[in-house]
Amino acid sequence: MTFEITKLHEHCVGGLVLPGMEPNGRGQKAELLAFTQDRVRARGLQELLVLYVCHAEVGWTALVGTRCKGLYDLTVGDSLFRVPTAYFAHFRPDDDSDADEDLWSQVDEAEKEERIDRAYRGEIAVVGPSGTTDLYVSLL
Repeated sequence: MTFEITKLHEHCVGGLVLPGMEPNGRGQKAELLAFTQDRVRARGLQELLVLYVCHAEVGWTALVGTRCKGLYDLTVGDSLFRVPTAYFAHFRPDDDSDADEDLWSQVDEAEKEERIDRAYRGEIAVVGPSGTTDLYVSLL
């Protein structure tokens, strides 16, 4: 497991909302996430961001989109989330593995070993043009 602590500065992410989408979703929800990523990538984007946000009353929500400067950058029907400046654990997939599953396994292991103290304020998966994913997990 390799991760590094990094500070991300405030930025906005605009895109399509998927309510009830937990990080590391499997089954039909994983298919919906892949479908939505394809729709957003069809806009000509090279890099996608999947922002997972948890609200105490409604649970997890995912936003599939890209960085933007503000409302004027949004496509009709998109939503805008603001990611505040914070510290994150930056995870990269190990070689020769299922990237998404490996990343979330690394996060679970780091949390169990008390190497990270998750804030559960937002997790950001950055999907590059080649399909490789980096994961940023919010820290206390």
